[in-house]
Amino acid sequence: MKVATKTRRTQKPERLEKPEDLVIAKVKELIHSGILKPGDKLPAERKMAFDFGFGRTQIREALHKLEFYGIVKTLPQSGSIINGLDINTLDGLISDVLNLQPYDFFSLVETRVLLEVKAIQLCAERRTEEDVKMLEKVHKNHMKYFETDDRVSHDFAFHRAIAEVSHNPVFKAMLMIVIPDIMSVYQKERICAPNYAILEEHQKMLDSIKSGNSELAGELMKQHLQGVLDFAKSRLGN
Repeated sequence: MKVATKTRRTQKPERLEKPEDLVIAKVKELIHSGILKPGDKLPAERKMAFDFGFGRTQIREALHKLEFYGIVKTLPQSGSIINGLDINTLDGLISDVLNLQPYDFFSLVETRVLLEVKAIQLCAERRTEEDVKMLEKVHKNHMKYFETDDRVSHDFAFHRAIAEVSHNPVFKAMLMIVIPDIMSVYQKERICAPNYAILEEHQKMLDSIKSGNSELAGELMKQHLQGVLDFAKSRLGN
């Protein structure tokens, strides 16, 4: 007797080149198997490092990436919680994250500059009082953690917030594609040493947003990102 078999849609194999992607793949397995469900709290970093066989740095990078893409959220004094999405949506989101195509660093940075200059211009034009309060809070968090290893993630949180206040979800979505890989290069090359000029530049951008000066805001953002653009150009051909 011939047993009928179901046809399965072929899917591009997941890229698992980076340690944080291997961690994400393990989290995906736990969700897919039902061990972890939407709304569940993820194990502590120390336990995940022990269970998965990775260092806490790799676990933390994976959690940052999952949080960046809205798959998990971090609650004060509660740890990381899996977002309350249905299983199929979560599974698809994680697969999309693992299958993101790697791009060269210069292309990522060039795209980031184009997106962020326009995003902050729209931000200055469209911001509400609530938006400004949110931006001020994110900026204060960056200042608070500036002397710690978390300063990079808080730096990008400020830029992500600007994209959000542009009230164009496509800008934010596109930045969510390019920023994580840029962050990984920053950390690998150790080019994010504390530099208080960054805080001053963020404050000036925030002031231009509050005043509604979109032209100035765009110029400040362009100047702010010029250094990393120059660095990216210097790496071409490497």
